[in-house]
Amino acid sequence: MLLKDFFYRFPDEESCVSYFKEIRQTVGVTCPKCNGTIYTWLKGRGEFQCKSCGCRIPLTKGTVMESSHLPLHSWFFTAHLMTSLKQVLSAKEMQYQLDMKEYPPVWLMMMKLRDIMGKRDAIYKLSDQIELDVSYFPTYTLVESNGEKVPENKKTTVLVMAESKAVDEILAEYLANVGDVQSMNKASRLLHNASKYNVKKAVHYIKMFAVPNQQFETIKPHVTRNVEMDSKAVTDGGKSLFRLKELLREHEAHQETDGGAHEVVVNVLPWVHIVTGECRSGIEAIHKEVDERFLQLYLNEFCWKFNRRFFRDSKNPKYDLFDHLIKIAATYTSDIKWRDYAGAFYGFNIS
Repeated sequence: MLLKDFFYRFPDEESCVSYFKEIRQTVGVTCPKCNGTIYTWLKGRGEFQCKSCGCRIPLTKGTVMESSHLPLHSWFFTAHLMTSLKQVLSAKEMQYQLDMKEYPPVWLMMMKLRDIMGKRDAIYKLSDQIELDVSYFPTYTLVESNGEKVPENKKTTVLVMAESKAVDEILAEYLANVGDVQSMNKASRLLHNASKYNVKKAVHYIKMFAVPNQQFETIKPHVTRNVEMDSKAVTDGGKSLFRLKELLREHEAHQETDGGAHEVVVNVLPWVHIVTGECRSGIEAIHKEVDERFLQLYLNEFCWKFNRRFFRDSKNPKYDLFDHLIKIAATYTSDIKWRDYAGAFYGFNIS
């Protein structure tokens, strides 16, 4: 959705309330007191009222906006910019665009949206053939020094998984489904993306997780929860990944050949390195390095947008990323609270 279209659809708070009410009714409103699902809308109060027990349910109850004092229009505008811009958007910039005096509410709003992006993608699993590797992102942690908390630079381990397939296999599927327009379009987009990066594999979906180390026992639960068991893992044969054969149907480990590590990266694991580089560069361009506690939230945003990368160019309203995010906002809540992190920001120039 273009910026001009956003302001046409949502010129004021009332239009946001009306749209969010429709979304909530589509998702389903459940009474927190009696679990009733039949209700009436109290327009003057901006609340639902349960017909069973009379409990009044605020419009944002049970959503990511719950307990927020910001107007819905601010949430909507932030969601629009986060979904319409390819690059990472800083809370400082968002604060400026919203013309708000206080920083914390803006930071919290954006982090909550990144949180629910991750929750939404968590319901899906990768399947078939999975490139899998570990990488490192520049972060910092706060340590005590002379009675004060100071940032200490470090590298945080990130598990990267990319559902990919060789281009010739995609072409074979493309020809087999030549009568299926949807399959043909999907294959065509994947092949175009592979051609764009000059690699021999096409990528479908990805997942990234910040982990404390690269040991197998640390990686294991992430693989178990996020990859179908009948999948094949493709790796560089690292020691910590050797035992993946215990979890999946097959583990294809590629050691360095005469071509060295470059050949493995280009021909075997191109997409885990491409998405890692793009995500890391995007974060560094805006934030330099981030607090390691927040890294997963930025990974959530990158993966959520990457997995829906073809939506951006679609003219079909059902693929609009803004609408998708608002539906998620009406479905999920977030446990992130400013009070849990406020002390970490004191005295630091953050974005």
